[in-house]
Amino acid sequence: MTAKPAAAAPASSRFYALASRVEAATTAAELGFTICNDTRLLVDYRQAALVVMGAAPRPPRLAAHSGLADVDPNTPYALWLSGVTKKIAARCADLPANARVLPLSPDRLDDELAQGWSEWFPAHVWVLPLTGPDKSVAALLFLGRDEPWPTTLTSDGEEFALLHMAGLYGYAWWSLVARPSRVQRWWRAATSGRRLRYIAVGLLVLLLLPVREYTLVPAEIISLHSQVIASPREGVIRHMVIQPNATVKAGQVLAELDDTTLRNKLAVAQAELATANVEMHQAAQQAIESQNAKADLGMAEGKLHEREVDVASLQREVEKLEIRAPVDGVFVYSDPDDWAGRPVQTGERIGLLADPHTLGVRAWAPVGEPTNLEGGAPMTVFLKTAPLSPIGARLDYAGYQSVESPTGVASYVLRGTVDGDASAARIGLQGTARVSGRWSVLGYLLLRRPLATVRAWCGI
Repeated sequence: MTAKPAAAAPASSRFYALASRVEAATTAAELGFTICNDTRLLVDYRQAALVVMGAAPRPPRLAAHSGLADVDPNTPYALWLSGVTKKIAARCADLPANARVLPLSPDRLDDELAQGWSEWFPAHVWVLPLTGPDKSVAALLFLGRDEPWPTTLTSDGEEFALLHMAGLYGYAWWSLVARPSRVQRWWRAATSGRRLRYIAVGLLVLLLLPVREYTLVPAEIISLHSQVIASPREGVIRHMVIQPNATVKAGQVLAELDDTTLRNKLAVAQAELATANVEMHQAAQQAIESQNAKADLGMAEGKLHEREVDVASLQREVEKLEIRAPVDGVFVYSDPDDWAGRPVQTGERIGLLADPHTLGVRAWAPVGEPTNLEGGAPMTVFLKTAPLSPIGARLDYAGYQSVESPTGVASYVLRGTVDGDASAARIGLQGTARVSGRWSVLGYLLLRRPLATVRAWCGI
């Protein structure tokens, strides 16, 4: 419902009643509805439209209209109002503070906009700019009616109260819609006058601070002296004798291969060897008694030697069924249950025999990381298990050929030596390594990635 002006009530009482409704509005939609419909408490009109000034390059937009709970800013009427607002915006901003009202008529518009006047507006229209504390025009209120608006105002008249209410509308709209945040107010204060120069100088000094380039890369603790334990022959893992990460001595059995097939072959070969030995003795006795049997003796000796070679070869293969540690160290491999019953090929890696007393760092630097990775660069390792106890290290070398890191990123492999307190480190622990590069300034460190991207994009 729209409010009707109470002719008997004085303008001041109606002014305060309308002001209380403006104060009660909590959203821009509520305030726009109040402005367009409840202004009838002060003056009578046929239609009212509230058009919000858009920030460039956005055009003005119809925000509220009398008699409507919701508006569509894309209707022909709303688009025509947007064009009218752009036409008169500069003139409304130049109005004096004590008379912020613009009597609007078709002759103030261009020919294209003036042609739509009779279709969209009544004969007499007032335009009231809604301004906030910053004196900028946030919105325009169009009030149209068939009767002429007065040309002179008196202090006790309704139109005089309307001008003061337009100022209240402007402050209320600024408070709900255009009021800057604390950050915006601080920025405006900081970038005004002398403060802006102080901030610029301080920022320049900050960007020129000397810092050391660095890069953060994923890393893990490894042993610098380690040997790969591989399967000496083709077969099936029967049993992992040593538990993962256990300390072993040289010659200690680490794992056993299944021996069923090989021992069966050895038993058959040993039986054939025994048979060849008997045949050899028989041929020797016959050679003594008969001169013609000496040829059979040579064949028996050759067959016996062949069987002896087969048995010796199979015995050496049986010895390979036990995989032994070549030196002292820690046997590093995965879960024993994953290996039991697994077929392996000759030379296939089973685990790693590592020296726990010579620790190093293996890291992966992404290919796109711009930090120079030179030998001897200092490294600091932050383990996930002890982030407050960094470990000092030294970069030994960085690979030239990129490989795929465990995270699936094309990276260069880095290897370093732990030269700090390694009491919190052990083989296999993972974390993050900070690799330090050359000295530079803070501004370059912050802008190196954008600069590299711009150069890759434009080639300058």
